[in-house]
Amino acid sequence: RAVSRYGLERAGVAAVMLLTLRGTPFIYYGEEIGMTDVPIPPERVVDVDGRDPERTPMQWDASKNAGFTTGNPWLPIAADHATRNVAAQLDDPASLLSLYRRLIWLRKSSPALRRGSYRTVPAPRGVFAFAREADDERVLVALNFTNAAQKVALGTGSARLLVSTRHDREGAVVDLGRVELSPDEGVVVASR
Repeated sequence: RAVSRYGLERAGVAAVMLLTLRGTPFIYYGEEIGMTDVPIPPERVVDVDGRDPERTPMQWDASKNAGFTTGNPWLPIAADHATRNVAAQLDDPASLLSLYRRLIWLRKSSPALRRGSYRTVPAPRGVFAFAREADDERVLVALNFTNAAQKVALGTGSARLLVSTRHDREGAVVDLGRVELSPDEGVVVASR
């Protein structure tokens, strides 16, 4: 899983990238809550050549076996299932699951994100920025893949922040000539 490779702090910015770029997004089960690969003890390995660490049971809640089954699961449950599960994140607006839900809603409702053109926007090292456009809609995306604050110029004028990996910034009006990004932050901005 992506979180095992890049860390939980980058899970949000990866989600923004996945759901705002062109193409068909693919979410591997558990990515939307930040599930990680689970180390499988040798005696529990089912398929020696398989991907068992990535195929552990979905973590639905904090109950025994993470709400996945009342039986004995094929593979072990992650140690963090009591806190990293769907039920724990469902009503938390700052959770990774809520971020995925906002991004999916935005993608479904935005012609620019569904079928729009793509153009990269110059950005500092470690920041990936691009514009998506369709009809009269323009969406700008900036992704800070560094552990330091960054500033990026996405255009001129001001625009409303539609989605941010920092939930508390959403809805704010930003100066497109100087968009400030926190470490590992991704933002989606509406610009008409």
